[in-house]
Amino acid sequence: MNAESRQAHSEHSAALERQRWLALSEFDGPVAVFWEQYLQAIGQDLQARGVLLLSAAVGQPWKALAQWPAQADLWSADPADLLQLLAGVLDEQPRLERLPQGGQMLAMRLPQPATAQVLAVVALHAGEFAIDGLLAWARQAAQVPAQWARHASARASAGAARSAASSTLANAQADTQADTQAGVLAEQPHAQRLYQVLRLSIELSRQPRFLQRAFELCNALAVRFDADRVSLGWMRPPYVRLTAISHVEKFDRLSAVSRALEGAMEEAADQGQPLVYPTEPGVRQVQRAHESYALMQGVAALASVPLTDGDQVVGVLTLEKMQGRWSADELWELGLIAQTTALPLAQLHDADRWWGARWWGALKGRRGAPPRHSAWKLAGALGLIAFVSLFFVPWDYRIDARLTLRSKDLLFVPAPFDGYLRQVHVDMGDKVKAGQVLMQLDTRELVLEESMAQADMLRYSREAEKAQALRQLAEMQITLARRDQSAARLALIRQQLANAKVTAPQAGVVVEGELKKNLGAPLRKGDLLLKLAQTDDSYLELEIDQADVHEVKVGSRGEFALVGRPEQRFAIEIDRIDPASNLREGKNIYLARARLQEGIAPWWRPGMGGTARIEAGERPLIWVMTHRTVRFLREFFWL
Repeated sequence: MNAESRQAHSEHSAALERQRWLALSEFDGPVAVFWEQYLQAIGQDLQARGVLLLSAAVGQPWKALAQWPAQADLWSADPADLLQLLAGVLDEQPRLERLPQGGQMLAMRLPQPATAQVLAVVALHAGEFAIDGLLAWARQAAQVPAQWARHASARASAGAARSAASSTLANAQADTQADTQAGVLAEQPHAQRLYQVLRLSIELSRQPRFLQRAFELCNALAVRFDADRVSLGWMRPPYVRLTAISHVEKFDRLSAVSRALEGAMEEAADQGQPLVYPTEPGVRQVQRAHESYALMQGVAALASVPLTDGDQVVGVLTLEKMQGRWSADELWELGLIAQTTALPLAQLHDADRWWGARWWGALKGRRGAPPRHSAWKLAGALGLIAFVSLFFVPWDYRIDARLTLRSKDLLFVPAPFDGYLRQVHVDMGDKVKAGQVLMQLDTRELVLEESMAQADMLRYSREAEKAQALRQLAEMQITLARRDQSAARLALIRQQLANAKVTAPQAGVVVEGELKKNLGAPLRKGDLLLKLAQTDDSYLELEIDQADVHEVKVGSRGEFALVGRPEQRFAIEIDRIDPASNLREGKNIYLARARLQEGIAPWWRPGMGGTARIEAGERPLIWVMTHRTVRFLREFFWL
C-alpha cells in the first residue's frame, strides 16, 4: 500500500470515528445500552482485551459499573495496578502505564461535574496500544458522555417522554434522572466549587491521624478562602476545646485569646447553625461571643460553622479575616465542606483515641446511637470491676497449719516384772478410773516360787537351830544368812504377785496399747504396755511451715476444725512458738502451742488431728490469690 492509500485509509478511519462518536453523543435510548456501546467502541478502537467503567463516591472505594466484554474477569487480572493507577485518575490528562505482567493500561477521567460521583474508564491491552495519537484520541473519547448528557438534558427540558436518559451512572438499570441533573449542574456557577470540595475531601482522607487531618483542613481552608486564621474546635461535652489553628503547631489553650475563641465556637455549637459576624441586615442571631472576640482581635469578618454528625454537633470551624467580608458563595462552599468533612473527622477522632477512651465510647454507645452488644458490654464492665476489685478490696489472710490435740499429763504403764500376759481388761480409747484393773499377768510360776522360797526359809531356820545346839557358831551364821536371803526372795515374789494385776494410777484415756491381740506373749520388765492421757488438761500443737512462720506471732488468733467433725469450728489463740525448727516429711516446720478459748468437748481424744487457720491481717485480694505463685517464681528464677 502506497502513501496515498494509507492517507486515504487514515482519513476514512477518522471519519468513521467521528461519525461513531457523533452517533453515541446523540444516542436516545436506555443508559445501560449507551454505556455498552460506548465501552464496545473504545475496546474496538484500541483493540483492547477489556474496558472497565468505574465509579467512586466521596469516602467510598472504586467499584465497577460496567465492562466490555461482559463476561471477562478483568478485575482479578491486575487489581494492584488498577488501584495504583486510579489513585491519580482525577488528573485532567489521560494516563498510560505499563503492567508488570506485560501489556499496557489506559485510564481517563470522564468530565462529570457531580460532587458525589467520579467516573473513569480503564482499558487493558495484552500488548501495546497501536493507535496513533492515543492521548489525543482519549481526550476526544472522554468528552462523549458529557455531550450525551447535555443532549439528554436538552431533551428532558423540551419535555421528551424518555426520562430514562437522566438516571444516575452508578446504577445502569435505573432511570437517567441523575445524568440530567449532572448536565444541568455543569452549567451552574457552583460546579467548580463542588469539584474543589471533592478534591479537598480526597486530600484530607490521606491523613491517617486526627490531629494531622485537623491541621491539614485548617491550612487548606486558610488558603482556599484567603483567611488570616482558621481554627477547629472539637466537642468535649458540654464544652468546645480548641484543637487546631492554621499554620500554628503549638498554642496556649489556657490563654485569654484561646478562651474567647472557644466561647465563640460554643456559641455556634449551642445554636446549631453557622454564625457570621458582622450580621447581615434582617438576620437575628445571638453573637455576643463573636462580637467580643472580633473586637478583642480586631477581626473584620468572622464565620463559625458547626460540624454535625447527624443531629449532634461534633466540632466547629471558625474562619477570621482582618479585611473584607464573607460572600454568599464562600459561605455556601464553607457549609458544604463542613458537611463533607464532619463524618470522616468524627470517625477518625474516635479511632485515633487511646484504647481506654475507645472502650468507654463503645460502652456508652456512639453519639446517641442505640446501644449494641449490651450483654458483652455488661460482661466486660463486670469483669473490669472484678479485676480492679482484686487490687483494692481487703481480704482476711489466713495461714493453714496442721493441728494435733495433745495431753499435758501422759502416763506410761510398763510391765512390772518378767512374765506372760494373761488377761487384758481395756482397749485403746477406753476411759479408766483410778485403781481400775487394766490387765493381769500370769502368776502360776510365781506361786510355785513362793512355796519354794517358804520351804527354803523353813529349812534354813532348822539348820540354824541345829548348828546353835552343836555350838557350831560359824555354821549357824551362814545358815541364818541363807534364811534371810530366802526371806528376801519370798518378799520379792509376794510383791510381784501383788503387782500381777496392773491398775490405773489415775483416771484417763487409753491412748496407746492394743494388748488383747498379744495375750500369752512374754513380757520383759519395763516394756511399755499402755499409755494413759488425761483429757481435762489438753493443749493444741500446730505445725507451721517455715514459709509462713514470720506471719504468726504469740497472741495471734484463729480457728480449727477436727477431721471427724469439720463442720464445727473452735477458736484458739497462739500461746507459744518453738524457736527451733523440726524436719517432718521433708519440710522444715515450727511447732506452736495454742490454747482453747472455750472448754474441751467431751468427745475429744488426745491425738486427734485437724486443720487450723491463723489470722495474719488483711491483704489485697490479688496478693492473697497470687503470693504463693509469686514466691515460687521468685525462688525458681532467683528474682
